[in-house]
Amino acid sequence: MPRPVEFDRDEVLQGAMRLFWRQGYQKTSVRDLTEATRLQPGSLYGAFSNKHELFLQSLDYYSRALHAEVDRVLRSDPPPLVRIERFIHGLLADSARDPEAKGCLLVNTLLEKPAEDPVIARRVADALGYVEDVFAEVVREAVRRGDLAPDADARAMARLLMTGIFGLRVYARMPVSADTLQGIADDLLGLMGIGQRRVEG
Repeated sequence: MPRPVEFDRDEVLQGAMRLFWRQGYQKTSVRDLTEATRLQPGSLYGAFSNKHELFLQSLDYYSRALHAEVDRVLRSDPPPLVRIERFIHGLLADSARDPEAKGCLLVNTLLEKPAEDPVIARRVADALGYVEDVFAEVVREAVRRGDLAPDADARAMARLLMTGIFGLRVYARMPVSADTLQGIADDLLGLMGIGQRRVEG
């Protein structure tokens, strides 16, 4: 009996995730995946059953990294509104460092596939729901501190932030300047009374 192929599962998932992120689910073939992961089709199927399951696990891999970053920034020590501002600015920095302008894998997936695949849509919604919940938690903290009005609706503000992030992530895929993206982010934060709008000289 041949020995099972040994591989680093995280390394394989990272390679598959990056490929799906660049090309999308539909445009990624099994052949593409074998090249990206350096696994033969038999080994790939043996480990992940099929392309759909590999995509789900790639989404989970991406989501774990996103949630770790959310916790690192939004559940840190500075005042709550400062944390939100830093998180948004961190997204802009990520976009600036990405020459492929891939945007967000979760948002890209929502734009590509949810209507025909409820399993993938649910997985993405759960991952993004976690981010929204943490935003709502931080907004409630800001209200308790008196940084926002006592009648501020934490859930509504969290949804506004999520909507703004979706837009930023998609907009950043176009050939626009960093200043343009910064201005959009400042306007979004300004709507919520977070941060101060930069004055262009």
